Amino acid sequence: MLVGGLDPGSGAGVARDLLTASALAARGLVVGTAWTEQGSHSDCTIEPRTPERVQAALASALARIGGPGSAVKIGMVATAPIAQAITAALASYAGPIVYDPVLRASSGDSLYDGDRDAILALARRASLLTPNLAETAWLLDRPVRSESDAREAARSLGAFGIAAVLVKGGHLEGDATDVLLSPAGESIFSSPRIAGPSPRGTGCALATAIAVGLARGEPLELAVASAKTWLTRQIAGARTVGDERHL
Repeated sequence: MLVGGLDPGSGAGVARDLLTASALAARGLVVGTAWTEQGSHSDCTIEPRTPERVQAALASALARIGGPGSAVKIGMVATAPIAQAITAALASYAGPIVYDPVLRASSGDSLYDGDRDAILALARRASLLTPNLAETAWLLDRPVRSESDAREAARSLGAFGIAAVLVKGGHLEGDATDVLLSPAGESIFSSPRIAGPSPRGTGCALATAIAVGLARGEPLELAVASAKTWLTRQIAGARTVGDERHL
């Protein structure tokens, strides 16, 4: 189950999620939270769906899956009431939930209008939260600039009652290093940085790939490791689409 905003260029959002699931031979159902117009170098416009329609669509889609072999991946939620509607719709869902708290577009424009409480409540419902450094800093209201900052930030987010946190370090200096904190402990995942412009939608793709692994019964650490290895290969083979780099 893929929940998030629609990027008409397919570089990010639920379009990228669906492409990722397909590349990994998984079937994806899509629930849109907003229509967007965005790109790496243009202003972003957002047309959110109503919370009631998002909740109804998600409930309908969950009724089709529900059993073993499923997972939910959440991306852009647009507003606090939408985040609350998603949290409510997932109240009785027993499968894994991966939440990538997409807060800004590639252009830097905000994709979320609301407070931290609604995001943190949804994060507490998730099996795994996957914020990047900027999203982590926003959630904690403090800068996150180094690997040691990321490790401490993961512990701070865990203290909010979030089951597991993967702080993505794609914007750190040096290797691309991610920090996973779960009930099993802390794990560090590093891969060499690939030269060139960063493709769009890498965070969306990583979270979706993790969700696919969890749906297949992989333990969390293995699902993260497999997804990161897959994403690194995709970044190395990224192609130019218009004025953007796409996976």
